[in-house]
Amino acid sequence: MDISQLTALPADRRMIGYRYYPQATEPVREEAAIPTPNDDEVLIRVLAAGVCHSDIGLLDPNGLGRIATTNYFMGHENAGIIVALGSSVPSAYPELVVGLYVAVCSVNACFAASCPLCQTGADNLCRKNRFLGLGCDGAFAQYCAVRAAVIVPVPGGIQRIPPAVAAIATDAVLTPYHAMKTCVRIEPTHTVLVLGVGGLGLNAVAIAKHCLNAHCVLACDTRQSSLPQALEVGADHAVLSDKLLQFVEGAQLSIDVVFDFVGNQASFDTAVSVVKPCGKVHIVGLGAATLQVTPLVWMNKDLMVGSSFWGTKRELAEVLDAIAEGKIKPRVETRPLDQCVQVLDDLRNGKVKNRIALIP
Repeated sequence: MDISQLTALPADRRMIGYRYYPQATEPVREEAAIPTPNDDEVLIRVLAAGVCHSDIGLLDPNGLGRIATTNYFMGHENAGIIVALGSSVPSAYPELVVGLYVAVCSVNACFAASCPLCQTGADNLCRKNRFLGLGCDGAFAQYCAVRAAVIVPVPGGIQRIPPAVAAIATDAVLTPYHAMKTCVRIEPTHTVLVLGVGGLGLNAVAIAKHCLNAHCVLACDTRQSSLPQALEVGADHAVLSDKLLQFVEGAQLSIDVVFDFVGNQASFDTAVSVVKPCGKVHIVGLGAATLQVTPLVWMNKDLMVGSSFWGTKRELAEVLDAIAEGKIKPRVETRPLDQCVQVLDDLRNGKVKNRIALIP
């Protein structure tokens, strides 16, 4: 890939992108001026933009769409090439140069010295953030301007980690990594159950087994087709949901931690019922807006029930290193950016097997 061609801007300085409007059920294809980066920003030529279920939620007027008040280009999973630097970037971030291949931590934390969350490494929870692609301009466009503070160089270059993989890593790998490494802190003695082995769940299996060295990883899904994939990426066992309890009892497994990547009532109830006494249930999926709980059931097993949100800039760098080392091998399909509306519709209707990245 010729980097010099990628960094050259079109003569008319125009671009195509897909813009969200409040209460809309699909994004609108628009032509716009290529943004000029502010002093603390870099301009990125987007090489790949991952598509996520959160994008579907945003396009649901009864879901995330309820809180949207402005319009912007969608896309919060972003990898590309730096093509221009804001005036203060060379001195503040000398490692960022034109032509550098990067991923974006779209949590877009403030990283201010006065922010207690950012300063203690919890930038995923920053209260002054503005999510890229989920509140301000993101990566469903040919170019985007991004604060230099949220840029993470991709190790090994495009040959080692293709843009589609780097893009989806910023969420579909980062989110389970944060849950497993930072929040629950999987140990080599742990037996781990992953409920729901779709895009995030498959990556979670690989993280648990190959990054955190879990003793045993059990994968569970309602779809038979997902089970061989789970075994391929590192699961020791893979079982259908309706056979889970029977399998656990028959194999005499003592499950230390359950990660629920579905997040609906059925999966949560399953997690609580199958985890060992004094075990942990960690919710990552957002399959339902609300869950009914029975505290007495938790108390009777002395359970710890938790959840987590996305991941940090530091963890994104760790995730990319793990991918470069071959510990995690995310599955991703690519489609042209012009198929954005169709891809979102396919995702909404359950026609998508793996993660998809749009290629501008």
